[in-house]
Amino acid sequence: MKFLALIILFTISPLIAIAESEWNFGADLQMTEFYYPEEYGEDTNNSLFKLELDPMMRWKKGEHWRVYAKPVLVANPDNKSSEEQFFFEPSEAYVRFQKDVLNISVGYNIVTWGITDGYNPLDMINRRQIYDPIRSKKLGAPSILISESLKWFDYDLMYMPRARETILPGENSRWLPREVFVPQVPGNDLVLLLPTNLRYTWGNDDILNNALDHNFALRVQKTISIFDLSISGYDGAASAPIVEPQVTGTIIAVSPKTVIQVDPDVRLDTKQYRIRQGGFSLVSHQWDFLFKYATSYSDNYGDYANLPGWIHENVLGVEKTFNFSDAMLIAIVQYSFLDTERKNDSNISFTEIFRRAWMAGGRLSWKEVWNASVLGLYDTVHFSNFVEVTLGRRFFDSWNASLTANFISGDIQNPLGLYSKNDAYLLTVGRSF
Repeated sequence: MKFLALIILFTISPLIAIAESEWNFGADLQMTEFYYPEEYGEDTNNSLFKLELDPMMRWKKGEHWRVYAKPVLVANPDNKSSEEQFFFEPSEAYVRFQKDVLNISVGYNIVTWGITDGYNPLDMINRRQIYDPIRSKKLGAPSILISESLKWFDYDLMYMPRARETILPGENSRWLPREVFVPQVPGNDLVLLLPTNLRYTWGNDDILNNALDHNFALRVQKTISIFDLSISGYDGAASAPIVEPQVTGTIIAVSPKTVIQVDPDVRLDTKQYRIRQGGFSLVSHQWDFLFKYATSYSDNYGDYANLPGWIHENVLGVEKTFNFSDAMLIAIVQYSFLDTERKNDSNISFTEIFRRAWMAGGRLSWKEVWNASVLGLYDTVHFSNFVEVTLGRRFFDSWNASLTANFISGDIQNPLGLYSKNDAYLLTVGRSF
């Protein structure tokens, strides 16, 4: 962090002294009211009001130098998780030098590698703030990013001296399991039954194998005829840590799994671990359809017992755009299929939701002011599903409003159904300046 700050300081200082530069400013303001119909824990919220401000500053000097900053400020004062009441994130904040086909950015960078929607196995670089997993936010990566278009291919090379950690839900969040919890342990043979008055605290945060130090990523892209191809490699921290509950309680069963009735106080320890990943993606536009395929293979460093092991992820997608007289519909269907070293059904494993899952969605816009979208996911292994429906409208060019409904269903023993009490309704009003 300090290393990058010094580079930015010494780079910007002489440039600011030079006159004849161009500045641009703007901001997005968004106000959202959340309502959760069902109770889920003693000290969690049934309603929330969130205020978000995203200011933007862009500075241009000549042909080569750019400075860009778009931080995120969020106020959520009535949240019962004190960690979530206020949030500040630099997000994108960098100095860029560009010349011909070369770009070098130093600072906080956000990148999206991969081409699939909803579930993107190649999007590993930026950590996330996941106070609400459905609406997580990417965190800027303190990094040096070099991008160049050469004669035969394009490439992106990224170096992070010290990677950031994922920001997990607060201690009173509805997104921490509050009825049943299956920790990630070898064989997945331990079940914890949680009381309704569960009290979480975050405990130790350990770093295995220098996971956060010296992270690297490389992507090479090439267009051949109607195919856009990419290969990528990543060596660095996993996108989310291992979460290990430390509990006391009473054993009530030992077969086929050990079942423990947990005491109300549970400490959650985390372990950051390092992975290496190789990935490939393909996009092709044929017969008025857009075909997408992404695959990756990841493995972890070290011999710690609770490491997840290797994972092979695949996503196939088809996208189609339909044009009408005053409307446009973009529709997409995707299927994900994963294989993992540990064939478990841990209900805290995000990947388990997508082991064999269908995703489908569509976004309709019409008369340049209305928009509607539907997104659905069906987990064919655990027979759970997620649906999101949104209706929005733009007013007076700079105002917009939307209504959103989220529905989650499934047995509480499975990874998605665990959150079936987190159905939500949202009213959002925003303005751009």
